[in-house]
Amino acid sequence: MPELTTEQLENVQIDYGIIFKNFGELDAAMLGPTRGGGEFKATATVRQIPFDGQKGDTKDMKVVEDINASLTVITLDTSMASLALAMPWATYDSVAGTITCTSANIGVIASEAYLKNVTMFCKVIGGGYRKITLYNAMSDKEFALAAKPKGEGEVSLEIKAHWDATDDTANLFKVETVADLTPAA
Repeated sequence: MPELTTEQLENVQIDYGIIFKNFGELDAAMLGPTRGGGEFKATATVRQIPFDGQKGDTKDMKVVEDINASLTVITLDTSMASLALAMPWATYDSVAGTITCTSANIGVIASEAYLKNVTMFCKVIGGGYRKITLYNAMSDKEFALAAKPKGEGEVSLEIKAHWDATDDTANLFKVETVADLTPAA
């Protein structure tokens, strides 16, 4: 059996992820507490260009049609701010401490509902972290909150990265290695 290299061992991700809303911004805040860590997914829809005589999947004949990225996490935080994060299409009044929904909420979701970023840090054995950042982040999954006897309420968030319609050069997501959890200056 082949042996693992030191580099392979050092790059094993351990423990749960630490997740922040608007990391590196003035309004940065940790999302938490969470249960079960977080799961990042990046998916691309790839289309094979068919041609006469094709024997199967063919190099240089693949087209990426779209790319999406998401972070799925369960939070135990049922503060009004966290509940509003799970329902960006509703109206959150932080002063009154209410979330309401009326027919006025039907239509285009306001730009303010999108977070600048959601960032997850995952520790690796060799030290440091993988930093995964989703930009223009928003949860548009169905909202559900159950009250359970002898259990905690859980809010499942599927936070998606969104392309910026006004800047087609902006990142959808970014994965990088960082030494610590300090925002870049």
